[in-house]
Amino acid sequence: MTVVDGERPVASPVAEAERIELIDILRGFALLGILAVNMAVFSHPLLVSGIGLPRGNGPFDDFADFVVAWLATGKFYPLFSVLFGLGVSIQLARAAAHGLDFKRYHVRRMLILLGIGVAHALLVWNGDILVVYALIGLLLFLFRNARPRTLLIWAAALFAIPLALGLSNAFIGILAAMAMGPALSAFNIAATLGEINRLAIETYARGTWGQIFIWRAVEWLVMMLSSLLNAGPHILGLFVLGMYAGKLRLFSDLAAHQTLFRKCLLYGMLVGLPANLLIALARSSVNGNPFSPLLLLSQPMLLVAGPLLTAGYVGAFAMLARYPSFHRILWPLAAAGRMALSNYLMQSIVCTGIFYSYGLGLYGQVGAFAGLALTFGLWIVQLIVSPLWLRAFKFGPMEWLWRSLTYGRRQPMRRSAPMS
Repeated sequence: MTVVDGERPVASPVAEAERIELIDILRGFALLGILAVNMAVFSHPLLVSGIGLPRGNGPFDDFADFVVAWLATGKFYPLFSVLFGLGVSIQLARAAAHGLDFKRYHVRRMLILLGIGVAHALLVWNGDILVVYALIGLLLFLFRNARPRTLLIWAAALFAIPLALGLSNAFIGILAAMAMGPALSAFNIAATLGEINRLAIETYARGTWGQIFIWRAVEWLVMMLSSLLNAGPHILGLFVLGMYAGKLRLFSDLAAHQTLFRKCLLYGMLVGLPANLLIALARSSVNGNPFSPLLLLSQPMLLVAGPLLTAGYVGAFAMLARYPSFHRILWPLAAAGRMALSNYLMQSIVCTGIFYSYGLGLYGQVGAFAGLALTFGLWIVQLIVSPLWLRAFKFGPMEWLWRSLTYGRRQPMRRSAPMS
């Protein structure tokens, strides 16, 4: 964490031997779920995934859409968010242990992530989450001295805000749909949404780079503002929950917290799986109606049920991590997780190259089943490439850039000897 510059300690990245492998494994696993969910936005207009329109017409497409909604939607951004807060907590703790003021490094780190996110959003893909993470992540420094119990209370309060707003919006939406049913029908919502979808497909599949840039920028601004206003408190709550896990060293001492992880696995599977199954069934029955009571109610319910299943996933990997034989088996996941930022951005570059007009131009033509197959294919390639890359290099390319800019000096990239 530190090197000595004369008499002054200077912050530096965490050494490889000090990394917590389970965190990297979970990041590598989260890359699969994030890509499975994002594939809908890579390949189809935003409204398709937003209001539950089908991607493709066959039974396999319906099945793939259902599986993603059941097992992935609303489960993996919470995992990434908790791990993000956990990482900040670890960095702050290490800085404090070495007598360093980490504030300027944390702020610089978030601002650099913000710049990477803006470039990603405007030049590659409108579904970027890095800008939201960077802006909300700046607030994490306010919680640096909070006790674990205080962090837990803050997390619960922050979770309650979007849940209450979501339930209120659902109630208002249902009342409006009941009161204005004939007027809404006369407005012909289906035709309006269909025209928006047609324009999006025309732009991304056949438009010029400039036309795509404008459309992408507008969509990104809408999505970013919506994420900050609607999901911002929830994401901050997940960040704070990650800091809570860091303060209690939950991932640093697995043996001491096996009971907790066992409960996460138990409740995540016995309660989270069926709860998310019901939500997925509800969303699959709305037929693209944005005022469907089931769709409106499923949004706030997912804020509770999604993270519950996330806890089940974490519990499962924490239990597996007890056995040394699994560490070698799960090494490709850990390697991909060490390069999570590079792999996340690479997913965007590859997928927009497949779907946008300046690539293969398949936007709007790939069904959910083919999209899910592409998801697994790309993820497996990353599980193969990441360990090979880390045999020769210490960091992924974007991780190296982020660290070098954060610490104000070029970090050593190549290994002196290949990793065995």
